[in-house]
Amino acid sequence: MDTARYYLVTLIMGVGIAGIWLGGPWVWAGLITFPILMALDLILPSDHASRSVRSNVLVNVPVYLHVPLMLALWGTMLFRLGQWHEGALALSGSELAGIILSVGFLGAVPNVPVVHELMHRRHPIPRALAKVGTTFFLDPNRDVGHRLTHHLELCTPADSDTPTRGQTIYSFMWQASYGGWKDGVTTSLMALRKRDLSFFHWKNALYVEFGLSGVLVAATAIVAGWGGLAVTGGVLLFSKLLGEGFNYLQHYGMVRVPGAPVRLHHAWNHLGAIMRPVGLEITNHIDHHFDSRHQFYELAPRVDGAQMPSGFLCFVAALVPPVWERYIAKPLLRHWDQNFASPEEQRMAMEQNARAGWPIWVEVPTEVRPQPVAAV
Repeated sequence: MDTARYYLVTLIMGVGIAGIWLGGPWVWAGLITFPILMALDLILPSDHASRSVRSNVLVNVPVYLHVPLMLALWGTMLFRLGQWHEGALALSGSELAGIILSVGFLGAVPNVPVVHELMHRRHPIPRALAKVGTTFFLDPNRDVGHRLTHHLELCTPADSDTPTRGQTIYSFMWQASYGGWKDGVTTSLMALRKRDLSFFHWKNALYVEFGLSGVLVAATAIVAGWGGLAVTGGVLLFSKLLGEGFNYLQHYGMVRVPGAPVRLHHAWNHLGAIMRPVGLEITNHIDHHFDSRHQFYELAPRVDGAQMPSGFLCFVAALVPPVWERYIAKPLLRHWDQNFASPEEQRMAMEQNARAGWPIWVEVPTEVRPQPVAAV
């Protein structure tokens, strides 16, 4: 069972591919998996068990099968859009919306957790597969900035993947998207400079980014024309923003002194019985930051760390910022400040609270106590 649960990723992809192939109202099947997964994650008790995996091969099948399934999903979509472009198939507005939302959803869930796992592997083949997979949410070089910026700077102002207190999910989606692209570009160029290599050297990772994105755009244009390009543009944008929306939940409101060690409380864990296998255990987030060399099933659910409820529930709540802040963010961060944060982190946290117009719920020395900001 500890191995079989990860095939849920493959099942979700299969549902999405079948839905696009069948057409009509079935094109919504991929998106409909979301409320089903969320309901199960809320109904089932939290999963605090460590995994016992007997076969390293079987447990990795869903990981390595995923990118071919993403290619199959996009191939099926482009086939349908090509028929629409040639006039051989009529697609209603509802069907086009279903294609965009279903394929876009699968481009984030479960695609982001799977390619995240692949980009952390120490072999060139899974890393190459990760670059192909991240192309489906407009970020072929995400691995560069993620490994060399986020993992070093998490919970500090230098990390675009850490949202500040009071920041909405909508603002963060764009911040993290731009930050991911920027980190990938600057890190790639710095790597060339350190090795005294020209911008035009074949090792420039930007060639991979533009090359993979160009292939995807060209294939769409050839098969499905301008209409197909518009639809796939919507798919890619939805996947990108949705993936960053779930990213919003990983370090929300946390602070860390730049250069200080990463501690148990510097990432939120989401230990839902469905979220864990669908997210390939990335929701055991702090253990991943302790040692990113661990494969997903080796990550320990750190129940003594900072916890959030169901990741699916948190995502939906975050779409309504007042609900998110009142019922989830503020209570959890108050507990974090009072029970986990160091004195310096408490000071930094209260400065963020003041800027966000939140209550100052931890006393800090008078000389460094932040002044509340008047509500606008």
